[in-house]
Amino acid sequence: MFDLPFVFVFILFIVGGWYALEAYKVKHGYPITGDDGEPLHRQSRPEDEAEIRRLKAENEDLHERLNRIGDRVATLERIATDKPSRLAAEIDALAALSDQSEEKVAR
Repeated sequence: MFDLPFVFVFILFIVGGWYALEAYKVKHGYPITGDDGEPLHRQSRPEDEAEIRRLKAENEDLHERLNRIGDRVATLERIATDKPSRLAAEIDALAALSDQSEEKVAR
C-alpha cells in the first residue's frame, strides 16, 4: 500500500517543518513552548540579575552623558552660527558679571 521511501520522506518533511518553525520562532523572539504548549522560561541566576542591574545603570549613565554632549554641541553650533558682534556682547556681559561677583567677594 505505502512505499517505504514515501513514508520516510513524509516523516522527514514533518520533522523538517517542525524544526524550521522552531528556528523561525527563536529568530523572531517568540517564546519556545513545551509539549503542552506552555512557554518554557529560562531559570534566572543571581549573577545574571546583577549583570542586568549593572548594565541598566551603565545605560542610564551613557544616556546622561549623551544628553550633556548634545547640549554642548548645541552650544557650539550656536556659537559658530551667531553673529560675531552678538557673541562679543555676550562675552562682555559675562566678563562684567564676573567682575561684579569678584567685587562682592572682595568687600
